[in-house]
Amino acid sequence: MAQLAGVFGTSHSPALITPVPDWPALEPRVRRPPVSGLTDVRAAWDEHQARFDRAMKQLRHAILAVEPDVLLIVGSDQGENFGPRSAPVFELFLGDRVEASAADRRGEGPEQFRVSMPVATGLGQDVLKHLCAAGFDVAHVSETSHEYGIGHAITWPLRFLDLLDSDLQLLPLVTNVWNLPNVPGVSRCVALGQALRTAIDASEAPVRVAVLASGGLSHLVLDEDLDARVLAALRSDDISTWRAIDDDELHLAHEKYGLTVRLNGTSEITDWIITDACAAAPAEVIDYVPAYRTESGYGVGMCFARWDRPTG
Repeated sequence: MAQLAGVFGTSHSPALITPVPDWPALEPRVRRPPVSGLTDVRAAWDEHQARFDRAMKQLRHAILAVEPDVLLIVGSDQGENFGPRSAPVFELFLGDRVEASAADRRGEGPEQFRVSMPVATGLGQDVLKHLCAAGFDVAHVSETSHEYGIGHAITWPLRFLDLLDSDLQLLPLVTNVWNLPNVPGVSRCVALGQALRTAIDASEAPVRVAVLASGGLSHLVLDEDLDARVLAALRSDDISTWRAIDDDELHLAHEKYGLTVRLNGTSEITDWIITDACAAAPAEVIDYVPAYRTESGYGVGMCFARWDRPTG
């Protein structure tokens, strides 16, 4: 019988795979006015890099310490395989292997940082059946169409957590956050996370499972107030705390700041909601860094967390 061994979360900003001197290239080209109080944000970048490095090492150690057989990554597709042909709300990848690239697509080709890892198809089939029986119309695929393979929300954590050469099996659970209108709301994500926990517990697959949220927090314009409420919900043992966040705060963050929908990364917080509900326990936040890239507020709320003693 499957066992939930630990639950974890990480932002997956390109800053985690890009040297500090190259960070200016990550800044959006859409001009915004300066934000009051933000001055010389680049002066903090070396400190941010050091904090990211410490957090990634702690997170990798924590994941391996629970001795998982399977890493179930909850991450959003960002126009990589979801699009005009199909954009399901939730999708499980159930091919025999993930064959993809963890490259930075701004300057690294699909032949670099290759991922070749087996998929936990037995567990995946059990989870799919359970979620569908519980009222979630979850799609499943065994192939990808993008030249880099499955989305970077799945592959980048394997790279910056140094898990590309591990013996882990993968189970990617991919969410739709960019293709409106069928994007999941806060309450739906809570319900899915709870059902995912039950599905793992009910599976007959003899594996230990670690669940990893990949993405967020607020970006590309950093919203520290929103992130504070997300952190409060993560740290709380009351799942209803997520009600403090409105669906539109996630789905329409781009409109608030005058950006296109393709620049709305804040909606990736939905993957943390799913993961928190699956853990059914308060999170330990390893670190949260309001990592500004420009004085106009561009940046990422960088978060690293663990729930490595799931209850139940």
